[in-house]
Amino acid sequence: MSDTTTTRPQPRTEGRIRTGGQGLWAVLRLHRAAMWVWIVFVAGMAAAMLWLQYGPYGTGATAVQHGCGTPGHRDCYSIPNRAEDFYQFGGMLDYLSWLLRNIAPVVAGWAGGALIGREVERGTVELAWTQAVTPVRWLTEKLAVPGVLLAVGSGVLVLQFRALLYWADARELLIAGYSTQDYYFAFGPSAVAYVLLGLAVGVLTGFLARGTLSALGVAGVAAWGVTYLVNPWRTRIWPVVTDVQLGKGPFGYAARPCQWRQSETIYSADACLGAKPASLYWPVQLVETGFLLVLTALAVAAAYWLLRRRTP
Repeated sequence: MSDTTTTRPQPRTEGRIRTGGQGLWAVLRLHRAAMWVWIVFVAGMAAAMLWLQYGPYGTGATAVQHGCGTPGHRDCYSIPNRAEDFYQFGGMLDYLSWLLRNIAPVVAGWAGGALIGREVERGTVELAWTQAVTPVRWLTEKLAVPGVLLAVGSGVLVLQFRALLYWADARELLIAGYSTQDYYFAFGPSAVAYVLLGLAVGVLTGFLARGTLSALGVAGVAAWGVTYLVNPWRTRIWPVVTDVQLGKGPFGYAARPCQWRQSETIYSADACLGAKPASLYWPVQLVETGFLLVLTALAVAAAYWLLRRRTP
């Protein structure tokens, strides 16, 4: 009898889903376009805030308010009509807060839609099921990397924006009113949660749209829609505190702007003089963040459910 040497066939490596460090690098390479869009957004926002603080508007507005409220100088809220730098500073601050609050979740949603839509279109989900990596693990890896990048980037921007607010408040650059209150209560852990919710909505949309191009558009719109619907809820978490005295708002005289309109009976006195005290910041933030994380968990759970329906 002759011995027969049997050669065990080698497993195919083509198309295999990598794990460990190689898997992380593969995820980063595969989705580098969405990653670079987020990096550019974070870098652009950070640069814009630095420019607003140290550029011509910040220095000019500081010069306008220098010495105000001290003996021999005007009141800090009697802003000269020609103080163009002061008003430009306030306008830019409004614009940056709008971008950070509304566009960051849209960018995250677009990234999530691109992340999943492309993989669904290519059939990577089915490929994962036939190899060592289960679809659940595949989706978990896909969510973990962008989730960390989005959380870190948005967290840095929130900290920088709040530092800018306190810098402006110390120099009497904030015009008191409802927008200033919104600055104070809107930016914290909840702003990061909005971005993660945008990512989860984008991932869910990627499974529903089943196509890269359609997922890109629908995910961005869906993320913006969720943010638009949930964002006003913050003002109703806790009732306002009514006080006829000035100086009770988070950043100074929150009641003052409305006093000029009471005679027009446009607002009631309660609505006009109402403000949330600064001590409510953490209760409001924690409740809003918890609510957003629940919505995020529901969107992620729905994505896993859709994933299981696609696999045998």
